[in-house]
Order: sequence, then C-alpha cells, then structure tokens
Amino acid sequence: MTGMSRRRFVAVQAGLLPAIVASGAFAQSGTPDASGTADAATIAELEDTIRVLSFNTASGGGVNVKMMPHPDTGEPTVALPEVFSFDRNYAFCRVDTNPEAFVMPTFAMGEVLIEPHTFYMAMDATVIDQFEITTNSDGSRTVVLVGGLSCKTEVAQTTVTIGSRTEGEHATYRIEAVDAGVGGGPAGDRFAFTVFFDPQEAPVNHGIFGPEFTFTGTMTAGEISIVDPAAI
Repeated sequence: MTGMSRRRFVAVQAGLLPAIVASGAFAQSGTPDASGTADAATIAELEDTIRVLSFNTASGGGVNVKMMPHPDTGEPTVALPEVFSFDRNYAFCRVDTNPEAFVMPTFAMGEVLIEPHTFYMAMDATVIDQFEITTNSDGSRTVVLVGGLSCKTEVAQTTVTIGSRTEGEHATYRIEAVDAGVGGGPAGDRFAFTVFFDPQEAPVNHGIFGPEFTFTGTMTAGEISIVDPAAI
C-alpha cells in the first residue's frame, strides 16, 4: 500500500469490492460456498476494510515556531510563527507577517535586517507525486510527500522590495510529517517542509534560502493524524 500513487490507490478502492464479489465471493472459511454466493459476514468485513482504506489516511495542520536571531544580540530569541496544513491532495506552509524585527541569514545577500511586518512567505503544493506512509518502530507513523510547488516570498526594505506576494516561482519539495499520538507537538507530532530551489526557476527564493531549506520549528498548535493501511 505504501508508495502507491493517490490516483491508483483510489482506483483500487473503487474496483476492489465489485471484483471480489464478482470473482465468487468467500464463505466464512475463506473459500466460495457451494452456491457461489458471498457470505454476508465476509462481505460486511470487506466493506469495513474498504471504508478504512477510503479514509483520508494522513492530514494535519498547525503552527510551527522558528526562533530567529535578534537584531541587537544575534541570539535566536525572536519567534516567527509558520502556519502549515496538509492532506493527500494539498499542502502549504506560510508566514503572513513578522510581528518583530529579526535578522535573516540569507544565501546570497548575507545577513539581512527584516523590519516588523515586512516579511511574507507562502509555499503552496501544486503537485503531489509521492504519498508514502510507514509505521515506525516506536509506533509513531510517518508520511512523506514529494512533488512540486509555487513559492512566493517578499522582503520589503526601505528603498527596495525583494520578491513578490503574488508572483510565484516553481520549486520541488519533500514533506515529512510524524504522528506520535493524540496531543500534537507536546505528544511528539512534527512537520518539516523541505524545499529545493533551482537558481534558474526560483532565483528570488534561491537567493534568500539557498538550494535547500527546511521550513519547520517547534509545533505549538495543531494535530497530525496518520493511518497506515498496511497496519490495519
């Protein structure tokens, strides 16, 4: 089940029960009965399994807080909240503004002072090419999503604005989310959105974040829920 594309996964779900019934069905012993009809209890069990497989098997959302360098001390004491959300069809991570000034170490411009309310970043998945769930040895579950996205970043300075809130650049990404149980971040849930910026396709974001950057932090709100069909 893990590694199967969403489109193929849905197609399998849609055809599974009719195919089982048409093939002769099963009696309680697991073999067709003399009349070739399906045992009602077995069909009910199969229907329950298909309903479970039809669940949105991984989804979540919340707030990660990343600590950024303070302009005066250089210490990572300025909280920068990043809002995120994902399911098997869509994912995003964004910073709508920065309440306080901070220093951003950039890839191509060195350390840049970001004044209050001058920073914006939005990563919106446009394609999910891979959706894979695994159960870890400690019982937690991990989902990995891989695909393409549109990235919009704006840094407003006194005399110049870098980037845009409306013009996106293409990049690829790898999301890793962990469900450690009910309770969100305090229970061990984690969300990391790693983005790979090509200097030709995403010159603005490459200049700010470099060829690879992981948007994550301490999960202070939200919940991640993952069901591993292989463990059912």
